[in-house]
Amino acid sequence: MRVAAWLALRDLAVHRRQALALGAVFAIAVTAFVALGAYRQTLIRDYASGRADLLVIQETQTFAEFYGSRLAPEIGLALGELGVVGAVPEIHAIVGTSLEDAVLLKGVDLERYRELDSFILRSGRGLAAGDGPRRAMIGTRLAERLGAAPGDTIRLRGRPFEVIGVFATGSYSENEAWVPLAGAQQLLGWGQDVSLFVVPEDGRLTPGQQLLEGVSIARRGELWSTFPRQWDGLMTLIGSVTQAIGMAGAFSLAAMLWRLAWRRRRQMAILRSLGFSRAVFAVYLAVQGTSIAAAGGMGGILTALAILRWVRPTLAGVSLRPQVTAAVLGQTGLWLAVWILLSVALPVVVLGRRRVAELISAE
Repeated sequence: MRVAAWLALRDLAVHRRQALALGAVFAIAVTAFVALGAYRQTLIRDYASGRADLLVIQETQTFAEFYGSRLAPEIGLALGELGVVGAVPEIHAIVGTSLEDAVLLKGVDLERYRELDSFILRSGRGLAAGDGPRRAMIGTRLAERLGAAPGDTIRLRGRPFEVIGVFATGSYSENEAWVPLAGAQQLLGWGQDVSLFVVPEDGRLTPGQQLLEGVSIARRGELWSTFPRQWDGLMTLIGSVTQAIGMAGAFSLAAMLWRLAWRRRRQMAILRSLGFSRAVFAVYLAVQGTSIAAAGGMGGILTALAILRWVRPTLAGVSLRPQVTAAVLGQTGLWLAVWILLSVALPVVVLGRRRVAELISAE
Protein backbone atom coordinates (compact mmCIF):
# COMPACT_ATOMS: atom_id res chain seq x y z
CA MET A 1 0.00 0.00 0.00
CA ARG A 2 2.89 2.36 0.70
CA VAL A 3 4.15 1.78 -2.82
CA ALA A 4 0.74 2.70 -4.25
CA ALA A 5 0.62 5.85 -2.11
CA TRP A 6 4.17 6.76 -3.19
CA LEU A 7 3.26 6.31 -6.85
CA ALA A 8 0.14 8.44 -6.35
CA LEU A 9 2.07 11.36 -4.84
CA ARG A 10 4.84 11.05 -7.44
CA ASP A 11 2.33 11.21 -10.29
CA LEU A 12 0.71 14.29 -8.74
CA ALA A 13 4.10 15.99 -8.63
CA VAL A 14 4.67 15.16 -12.29
CA HIS A 15 1.21 16.42 -13.28
CA ARG A 16 1.17 19.33 -10.84
CA ARG A 17 -0.39 21.77 -13.29
CA GLN A 18 -3.46 19.60 -13.70
CA ALA A 19 -3.59 18.99 -9.96
CA LEU A 20 -3.37 22.72 -9.22
CA ALA A 21 -6.11 23.50 -11.75
CA LEU A 22 -8.47 20.95 -10.21
CA GLY A 23 -7.58 22.12 -6.72
CA ALA A 24 -8.52 25.64 -7.78
CA VAL A 25 -11.91 24.41 -9.00
CA PHE A 26 -12.57 22.82 -5.62
CA ALA A 27 -11.32 25.96 -3.86
CA ILE A 28 -13.81 28.12 -5.76
CA ALA A 29 -16.69 25.77 -4.92
CA VAL A 30 -15.73 25.56 -1.24
CA THR A 31 -15.30 29.34 -0.99
CA ALA A 32 -18.81 29.87 -2.33
CA PHE A 33 -20.23 27.11 -0.09
CA VAL A 34 -18.64 28.48 3.10
CA ALA A 35 -19.49 32.11 2.36
CA LEU A 36 -23.08 31.21 1.48
CA GLY A 37 -23.50 29.19 4.66
CA ALA A 38 -22.02 31.97 6.78
CA TYR A 39 -24.35 34.60 5.29
CA ARG A 40 -27.38 32.34 5.74
CA GLN A 41 -26.52 31.68 9.38
CA THR A 42 -25.94 35.39 9.96
CA LEU A 43 -29.32 36.33 8.52
CA ILE A 44 -31.06 33.77 10.72
CA ARG A 45 -29.18 35.00 13.81
CA ASP A 46 -29.53 38.72 13.15
CA TYR A 47 -33.23 38.65 12.33
CA ALA A 48 -34.52 36.19 14.87
CA SER A 49 -38.03 36.69 16.20
CA GLY A 50 -38.42 39.13 19.07
CA ARG A 51 -39.98 38.56 22.46
CA ALA A 52 -43.31 36.80 22.13
CA ASP A 53 -44.82 38.69 25.09
CA LEU A 54 -44.61 42.15 23.51
CA LEU A 55 -46.81 43.83 20.91
CA VAL A 56 -46.29 46.90 18.76
CA ILE A 57 -48.91 49.55 18.06
CA GLN A 58 -48.04 51.07 14.69
CA GLU A 59 -49.39 52.88 11.69
CA THR A 60 -51.14 50.40 9.40
CA GLN A 61 -49.13 48.99 6.47
CA THR A 62 -45.82 50.34 7.70
CA PHE A 63 -42.63 48.80 9.00
CA ALA A 64 -42.62 50.68 12.30
CA GLU A 65 -39.58 48.94 13.77
CA PHE A 66 -37.52 50.14 10.83
CA TYR A 67 -39.11 53.31 9.45
CA GLY A 68 -42.31 54.73 8.00
CA SER A 69 -44.66 54.85 10.97
CA ARG A 70 -45.71 58.03 12.76
CA LEU A 71 -48.31 58.18 15.50
CA ALA A 72 -49.74 61.16 17.35
CA PRO A 73 -49.52 61.23 21.18
CA GLU A 74 -53.30 60.82 21.30
CA ILE A 75 -52.82 57.16 20.43
CA GLY A 76 -51.14 56.68 23.79
CA LEU A 77 -54.14 58.24 25.51
CA ALA A 78 -56.46 55.95 23.54
CA LEU A 79 -54.50 52.94 24.75
CA GLY A 80 -54.99 54.09 28.32
CA GLU A 81 -58.73 54.41 27.76
CA LEU A 82 -58.77 50.81 26.52
CA GLY A 83 -57.17 49.68 29.76
CA VAL A 84 -53.71 49.06 28.28
CA VAL A 85 -51.02 49.96 30.81
CA GLY A 86 -47.26 50.16 30.43
CA ALA A 87 -47.19 51.43 26.83
CA VAL A 88 -43.62 52.53 25.96
CA PRO A 89 -43.14 54.97 23.05
CA GLU A 90 -40.25 54.60 20.61
CA ILE A 91 -39.02 56.28 17.45
CA HIS A 92 -37.47 54.30 14.59
CA ALA A 93 -36.15 56.08 11.51
CA ILE A 94 -33.31 56.13 8.99
CA VAL A 95 -31.26 59.34 8.98
CA GLY A 96 -28.56 60.34 6.54
CA THR A 97 -28.05 61.96 3.17
CA SER A 98 -27.50 58.75 1.15
CA LEU A 99 -27.55 54.96 1.43
CA GLU A 100 -23.82 55.01 2.13
CA ASP A 101 -24.03 57.16 5.27
CA ALA A 102 -27.50 56.07 6.43
CA VAL A 103 -27.88 55.31 10.13
CA LEU A 104 -30.69 53.52 11.93
CA LEU A 105 -31.98 55.90 14.60
CA LYS A 106 -33.89 54.72 17.65
CA GLY A 107 -35.44 57.10 20.15
CA VAL A 108 -35.91 55.38 23.51
CA ASP A 109 -37.71 56.05 26.75
CA LEU A 110 -34.88 56.55 29.23
CA GLU A 111 -36.89 55.05 32.06
CA ARG A 112 -38.05 51.87 30.30
CA TYR A 113 -35.78 50.93 27.38
CA ARG A 114 -33.72 48.44 29.39
CA GLU A 115 -36.87 46.40 30.01
CA LEU A 116 -37.49 45.96 26.28
CA ASP A 117 -34.06 45.15 24.83
CA SER A 118 -31.29 42.96 26.17
CA PHE A 119 -27.80 44.27 25.46
CA ILE A 120 -24.24 44.12 26.74
CA LEU A 121 -22.18 47.28 27.14
CA ARG A 122 -18.82 46.87 25.42
CA SER A 123 -17.54 50.25 26.57
CA GLY A 124 -18.80 53.41 28.23
CA ARG A 125 -22.21 53.48 29.90
CA GLY A 126 -25.84 53.28 28.91
CA LEU A 127 -28.37 56.05 28.61
CA ALA A 128 -29.92 57.06 31.92
CA ALA A 129 -32.71 59.30 33.15
CA GLY A 130 -31.60 62.91 33.07
CA ASP A 131 -29.28 62.53 30.05
CA GLY A 132 -29.44 65.38 27.56
CA PRO A 133 -31.10 64.97 24.16
CA ARG A 134 -27.74 65.02 22.31
CA ARG A 135 -26.27 61.89 23.86
CA ALA A 136 -26.23 58.49 22.18
CA MET A 137 -25.21 54.90 22.68
CA ILE A 138 -24.35 53.06 19.49
CA GLY A 139 -24.15 49.42 18.43
CA THR A 140 -20.83 47.71 17.81
CA ARG A 141 -21.30 47.51 14.03
CA LEU A 142 -22.17 51.19 13.78
CA ALA A 143 -19.22 52.04 16.01
CA GLU A 144 -16.94 50.04 13.72
CA ARG A 145 -18.37 51.66 10.61
CA LEU A 146 -18.06 55.19 12.01
CA GLY A 147 -14.83 54.57 13.89
CA ALA A 148 -16.45 55.96 17.03
CA ALA A 149 -15.94 55.24 20.73
CA PRO A 150 -17.26 56.70 24.00
CA GLY A 151 -16.31 60.35 24.22
CA ASP A 152 -16.39 60.86 20.44
CA THR A 153 -18.95 62.90 18.56
CA ILE A 154 -21.02 61.54 15.69
CA ARG A 155 -23.34 63.46 13.42
CA LEU A 156 -26.92 62.35 12.87
CA ARG A 157 -28.79 64.33 10.26
CA GLY A 158 -26.07 66.95 10.52
CA ARG A 159 -26.46 67.39 14.31
CA PRO A 160 -23.68 66.43 16.77
CA PHE A 161 -24.33 63.68 19.32
CA GLU A 162 -21.93 62.62 22.05
CA VAL A 163 -21.28 58.87 22.18
CA ILE A 164 -21.48 57.68 25.78
CA GLY A 165 -21.51 53.91 25.21
CA VAL A 166 -21.13 51.06 22.73
CA PHE A 167 -23.43 48.06 23.07
CA ALA A 168 -23.79 44.58 21.57
CA THR A 169 -26.99 42.58 21.05
CA GLY A 170 -26.00 39.87 18.57
CA SER A 171 -28.64 41.11 16.13
CA TYR A 172 -29.28 43.76 13.48
CA SER A 173 -29.80 46.37 16.24
CA GLU A 174 -26.01 46.64 16.52
CA ASN A 175 -26.38 48.98 13.53
CA GLU A 176 -28.54 51.42 15.53
CA ALA A 177 -27.87 54.64 17.38
CA TRP A 178 -30.02 54.90 20.50
CA VAL A 179 -30.81 58.42 21.64
CA PRO A 180 -33.29 59.86 24.17
CA LEU A 181 -36.83 60.01 22.81
CA ALA A 182 -36.89 63.80 23.13
CA GLY A 183 -33.62 64.04 21.17
CA ALA A 184 -35.04 61.94 18.33
CA GLN A 185 -38.22 64.03 18.23
CA GLN A 186 -36.19 67.25 18.03
CA LEU A 187 -33.88 65.81 15.38
CA LEU A 188 -36.76 64.73 13.13
CA GLY A 189 -38.97 67.72 13.91
CA TRP A 190 -41.82 65.47 14.98
CA GLY A 191 -42.99 67.40 18.01
CA GLN A 192 -44.54 64.82 20.37
CA ASP A 193 -45.18 62.17 17.66
CA VAL A 194 -43.59 58.73 17.88
CA SER A 195 -43.16 55.72 15.58
CA LEU A 196 -44.82 53.11 17.76
CA PHE A 197 -45.87 52.03 21.22
CA VAL A 198 -44.62 48.80 22.76
CA VAL A 199 -47.18 47.15 25.03
CA PRO A 200 -47.27 43.84 26.92
CA GLU A 201 -49.48 41.10 25.56
CA ASP A 202 -52.03 40.64 28.32
CA GLY A 203 -54.97 39.38 26.27
CA ARG A 204 -56.59 42.76 25.64
CA LEU A 205 -54.98 43.18 22.21
CA THR A 206 -54.42 40.66 19.41
CA PRO A 207 -51.74 40.74 16.65
CA GLY A 208 -53.36 41.70 13.34
CA GLN A 209 -56.17 43.57 15.04
CA GLN A 210 -57.14 47.03 13.79
CA LEU A 211 -57.00 49.16 16.91
CA LEU A 212 -58.17 52.44 15.39
CA GLU A 213 -58.51 53.72 11.85
CA GLY A 214 -55.02 53.61 10.39
CA VAL A 215 -53.54 52.01 13.51
CA SER A 216 -52.89 48.27 13.84
CA ILE A 217 -51.23 45.77 16.16
CA ALA A 218 -48.27 43.49 15.38
CA ARG A 219 -46.02 41.20 17.37
CA ARG A 220 -42.69 42.83 18.16
CA GLY A 221 -39.87 41.59 15.93
CA GLU A 222 -42.18 39.48 13.76
CA LEU A 223 -41.50 41.39 10.55
CA TRP A 224 -37.74 41.28 11.06
CA SER A 225 -37.89 37.49 11.30
CA THR A 226 -39.27 37.30 7.74
CA PHE A 227 -36.08 38.79 6.26
CA PRO A 228 -34.17 35.47 5.98
CA ARG A 229 -37.12 33.91 4.12
CA GLN A 230 -37.12 36.82 1.67
CA TRP A 231 -33.51 35.97 0.80
CA ASP A 232 -34.20 32.25 0.38
CA GLY A 233 -34.69 32.47 -3.39
CA LEU A 234 -31.32 34.12 -3.97
CA MET A 235 -29.60 31.79 -1.51
CA THR A 236 -31.08 28.77 -3.28
CA LEU A 237 -29.88 30.04 -6.67
CA ILE A 238 -26.35 30.64 -5.41
CA GLY A 239 -26.42 27.26 -3.69
CA SER A 240 -27.40 25.54 -6.95
CA VAL A 241 -24.50 27.21 -8.78
CA THR A 242 -22.14 26.15 -6.00
CA GLN A 243 -23.34 22.55 -6.22
CA ALA A 244 -22.87 22.62 -10.00
CA ILE A 245 -19.28 23.86 -9.59
CA GLY A 246 -18.59 21.13 -7.04
CA MET A 247 -20.05 18.43 -9.28
CA ALA A 248 -18.03 19.67 -12.25
CA GLY A 249 -14.91 19.56 -10.08
CA ALA A 250 -15.71 16.02 -8.96
CA PHE A 251 -16.20 14.74 -12.52
CA SER A 252 -13.07 16.54 -13.71
CA LEU A 253 -11.10 15.01 -10.86
CA ALA A 254 -12.53 11.57 -11.70
CA ALA A 255 -11.39 11.98 -15.32
CA MET A 256 -7.89 13.01 -14.22
CA LEU A 257 -7.60 10.15 -11.74
CA TRP A 258 -8.71 7.74 -14.44
CA ARG A 259 -5.98 8.95 -16.80
CA LEU A 260 -3.26 8.78 -14.14
CA ALA A 261 -4.37 5.33 -13.00
CA TRP A 262 -4.52 4.06 -16.57
CA ARG A 263 -0.95 5.18 -17.14
CA ARG A 264 0.09 3.18 -14.09
CA ARG A 265 -1.96 0.12 -14.97
CA ARG A 266 1.06 -2.08 -15.62
CA GLN A 267 2.75 -1.13 -12.33
CA MET A 268 -0.51 -1.83 -10.50
CA ALA A 269 -0.86 -5.17 -12.31
CA ILE A 270 2.65 -6.15 -11.27
CA LEU A 271 1.89 -5.26 -7.63
CA ARG A 272 -1.26 -7.38 -7.78
CA SER A 273 0.67 -10.29 -9.33
CA LEU A 274 3.07 -10.07 -6.37
CA GLY A 275 0.22 -10.62 -3.95
CA PHE A 276 -1.23 -7.17 -3.39
CA SER A 277 -5.03 -6.98 -3.29
CA ARG A 278 -7.33 -5.04 -5.60
CA ALA A 279 -7.30 -2.32 -2.94
CA VAL A 280 -4.00 -1.12 -4.39
CA PHE A 281 -5.96 0.80 -7.04
CA ALA A 282 -8.23 2.25 -4.36
CA VAL A 283 -5.25 3.48 -2.31
CA TYR A 284 -3.58 4.99 -5.37
CA LEU A 285 -6.71 6.89 -6.41
CA ALA A 286 -7.83 7.81 -2.90
CA VAL A 287 -4.47 9.39 -2.06
CA GLN A 288 -4.56 11.48 -5.22
CA GLY A 289 -8.21 12.49 -4.94
CA THR A 290 -7.98 13.34 -1.23
CA SER A 291 -4.78 15.32 -1.70
CA ILE A 292 -6.21 17.47 -4.49
CA ALA A 293 -9.63 18.01 -2.97
CA ALA A 294 -8.36 18.55 0.57
CA ALA A 295 -5.80 21.12 -0.59
CA GLY A 296 -8.48 22.87 -2.63
CA GLY A 297 -10.90 22.70 0.30
CA MET A 298 -8.41 24.24 2.72
CA GLY A 299 -7.60 26.96 0.23
CA GLY A 300 -11.32 27.60 -0.25
CA ILE A 301 -11.94 27.90 3.49
CA LEU A 302 -9.06 30.35 3.93
CA THR A 303 -10.30 32.39 0.96
CA ALA A 304 -13.82 32.45 2.38
CA LEU A 305 -12.50 33.62 5.76
CA ALA A 306 -10.62 36.45 4.06
CA ILE A 307 -13.67 37.47 2.02
CA LEU A 308 -15.98 37.40 5.04
CA ARG A 309 -13.50 39.47 7.03
CA TRP A 310 -12.96 42.20 4.46
CA VAL A 311 -16.20 42.21 2.44
CA ARG A 312 -18.96 43.31 4.81
CA PRO A 313 -21.85 44.81 2.85
CA THR A 314 -23.84 47.71 4.28
CA LEU A 315 -27.15 48.83 2.83
CA ALA A 316 -29.50 51.47 4.21
CA GLY A 317 -27.66 51.55 7.51
CA VAL A 318 -27.72 47.76 8.03
CA SER A 319 -24.46 45.83 7.77
CA LEU A 320 -23.85 42.10 7.93
CA ARG A 321 -21.01 40.61 9.96
CA PRO A 322 -20.94 36.96 8.86
CA GLN A 323 -18.85 34.46 10.80
CA VAL A 324 -17.93 30.90 9.95
CA THR A 325 -19.43 28.58 12.56
CA ALA A 326 -18.61 24.99 13.43
CA ALA A 327 -21.88 23.93 11.80
CA VAL A 328 -20.88 25.58 8.50
CA LEU A 329 -17.43 23.94 8.59
CA GLY A 330 -19.01 20.58 9.37
CA GLN A 331 -21.40 20.87 6.44
CA THR A 332 -18.51 21.90 4.19
CA GLY A 333 -16.43 18.89 5.26
CA LEU A 334 -19.33 16.50 4.62
CA TRP A 335 -20.05 18.11 1.23
CA LEU A 336 -16.39 17.88 0.22
CA ALA A 337 -16.17 14.25 1.34
CA VAL A 338 -19.13 13.35 -0.89
CA TRP A 339 -17.42 14.85 -3.93
CA ILE A 340 -14.13 13.08 -3.13
CA LEU A 341 -15.97 9.78 -2.82
CA LEU A 342 -17.76 10.40 -6.10
CA SER A 343 -14.55 11.25 -7.97
CA VAL A 344 -12.65 8.25 -6.61
CA ALA A 345 -15.39 5.62 -6.71
CA LEU A 346 -15.90 5.46 -10.48
CA PRO A 347 -12.29 4.74 -11.56
CA VAL A 348 -11.81 2.40 -8.56
CA VAL A 349 -14.82 0.28 -9.52
CA VAL A 350 -13.95 0.12 -13.22
CA LEU A 351 -10.23 -0.54 -12.88
CA GLY A 352 -10.68 -2.83 -9.89
CA ARG A 353 -12.70 -5.24 -12.04
CA ARG A 354 -9.93 -5.62 -14.62
CA ARG A 355 -7.87 -8.79 -14.44
CA VAL A 356 -4.10 -8.63 -14.17
CA ALA A 357 -3.65 -9.98 -17.70
CA GLU A 358 -5.94 -7.29 -19.11
CA LEU A 359 -4.05 -4.52 -17.33
CA ILE A 360 -0.67 -5.70 -18.55
CA SER A 361 -1.69 -6.29 -22.16
CA ALA A 362 -4.11 -3.34 -22.59
CA GLU A 363 -3.03 -0.61 -25.00
